[in-house]
Amino acid sequence: MSDLVISLISLAACGLIAAFAFYKHFQKRETFKAPIIPWIIPSLAALATGFMILVHVVNLLGIETGRR
Repeated sequence: MSDLVISLISLAACGLIAAFAFYKHFQKRETFKAPIIPWIIPSLAALATGFMILVHVVNLLGIETGRR
């Protein structure tokens, strides 16, 4: 598999993880108990990782994003 295919698959996985975590975070709770997992942390981590992978995909396509 090429780097581009692996990067696009991992970008899609990060998007799915972020969407699921945001769904769980904004879900209405019946009780006042705190959830076991604070879902905002995995959602923001997936978004940050997805942004880094997106920059990597842009670099693979030939657009230079560095200072050089």
